[in-house]
Amino acid sequence: MKKGKLIALILSGIFLTGTVAGCRKADTRALTPQEYTYLNLSGTDALGRRIQPGAARKEGEKYVGIFYSLWHGQHAGLQQSIQNIQELLDAGAEGVKKLQDKSDVGQFYYWGEPLYGYYNTQDPWVLTRHVELLTMAGVDFLCIDATNAYDYVQSGETLLGILRQMKEQGFQVPGVCFYTNTSSGTTANQIYKDYYESGKWDDLWYAPNGRPLLVGITENNGMASDQTRFWGTTDFVSPALQRYFEVKESEWPNGIHNDNSMPWMSWDYPQRIHSGYISVPVAQHSHTTTSVSHMAPESHRGYDNVSGRVTGDYREGQSFQQMWNTVFEHENDVTTVLVCGWNEWMAQKQTSGDFVDVYNWEYSRDCEMMKGGYGDNYYLQLCQNIRKYKLTDPQKYEYPAAEINMDAADLGAEFEGVTSHYKDFSGDALARDFRDAANTEGAYRDDSNRNDITDVKVAHDGANLYFYVKTAADITEHNGTDLNWMNILIGDGGTDNAFAGYRYILNRMPDGDTTSVERYENGAWQSVGTARLRVSGNEMAVCVPLSLIGKSARDLSVEFKVADNVTHPDDIMDYYVTGDSAPIGRLSYSYGY
Repeated sequence: MKKGKLIALILSGIFLTGTVAGCRKADTRALTPQEYTYLNLSGTDALGRRIQPGAARKEGEKYVGIFYSLWHGQHAGLQQSIQNIQELLDAGAEGVKKLQDKSDVGQFYYWGEPLYGYYNTQDPWVLTRHVELLTMAGVDFLCIDATNAYDYVQSGETLLGILRQMKEQGFQVPGVCFYTNTSSGTTANQIYKDYYESGKWDDLWYAPNGRPLLVGITENNGMASDQTRFWGTTDFVSPALQRYFEVKESEWPNGIHNDNSMPWMSWDYPQRIHSGYISVPVAQHSHTTTSVSHMAPESHRGYDNVSGRVTGDYREGQSFQQMWNTVFEHENDVTTVLVCGWNEWMAQKQTSGDFVDVYNWEYSRDCEMMKGGYGDNYYLQLCQNIRKYKLTDPQKYEYPAAEINMDAADLGAEFEGVTSHYKDFSGDALARDFRDAANTEGAYRDDSNRNDITDVKVAHDGANLYFYVKTAADITEHNGTDLNWMNILIGDGGTDNAFAGYRYILNRMPDGDTTSVERYENGAWQSVGTARLRVSGNEMAVCVPLSLIGKSARDLSVEFKVADNVTHPDDIMDYYVTGDSAPIGRLSYSYGY
């Protein structure tokens, strides 16, 4: 080589090295694995919208709560069968006749089918997933809907037990508060007796200022609630409970503004801010009638709050996003966001034959994932906006190379110093055997839980990428045929020629100390080579050459997930449901951004 070319090559290498080093900084954050996991979540929804990692939590008070329902299957006489309004509408004349039939006035109807089926809110399988989903979303508190004077103690105590189980693992799970309205004082007394008096759950209450928060009606409500404005109620939260709780006033969208309220719904756009509190509904009520059956435009998920018309597809969450945009436009004035809501799902048939609050796929306001329809769009939109509100922009940190010996006697010790440590919930891989909302015994059964993933670590050297996976118990032996045993999916979030953002999958076909590496091409996985595999007790390690996944030590940005025994691995929605996925559903962990 000529001297001039050699000098140029050396200088080029120095320049490139300096450029890479210059745009990255040492990661000096003192993070728990649980916090590291949350900050490094990412994903792409079905509409191509991105969830980005964050560097840190923003300074100041920034809380997000979500309206949460415990009523499914808890009114036995009013849920005698499962009725789905959307399915009845789709059935044509016979379905409409059923909807108009007044012989079952008072019965609950579903606007659509939840992804987890028509579940009973005493089902620990469902509530465990809810806690996982909402913790990963960054929700700070669950605002339990007790507005109709029921506190659903059997469902509530099941939920609280699961929250404690996950909190004891180090996760920042949501706290809990209650929203009362009808018979507010009487309901508050019952809630205190059933939940608070014993002190059993004191560590789980949402108490941003020291005292547990309660939403209710006091003598200072000032006609903010429909109960004070239209019905003249004097059933107030007692002075004793006003001393025990921090009480925020209940406010209805057609009530008189009270600056000390925590509204669950807003008819204003932009929404009013109540001493830092703001409502972010997925959709609204009609401003002239409580019946959603009339399908007023403001009740539609695609409503444009500026033009006053439905201009968006219900799957896209236009109205929801506009409400979030108010938060971002007034971010310095907002301390607490209450999203309405997570899982209402049902409406009662009224004496008129109409339905209040929710109706069908388009005229409803839940974020929880559904079968068909919008899928998981609203859950991921929730994640995206909470992260934008609470987290700072991602930083390009250094990811030092590591020396990993795949043949070491102590596999875990090889990854001891690896700081890219992602935690998954222990106990989320559990069997399901529970009745549905109509209390049909054994309606929902699932025994796909197999390997309960608890920890994932990632490292690299100049030529390889290493994955370390730990499970709660010893990893089951591969049976020689399963393609869904301890898979690792790798991608970059792009959805072109990819499976839900994943371009590579490892370990569909293990063979001794090697395993398969496949690339997604034209709707199918195609072999591109092999990787090293090691399984010992409850630990697994995979070493994949960077070149096989289109990466190098200088270009190493990946998003990934580990999944075991997903029943339908070609359906990304099943990663919310069966087996165990770390992280759950369409979410991914990020490494090397």
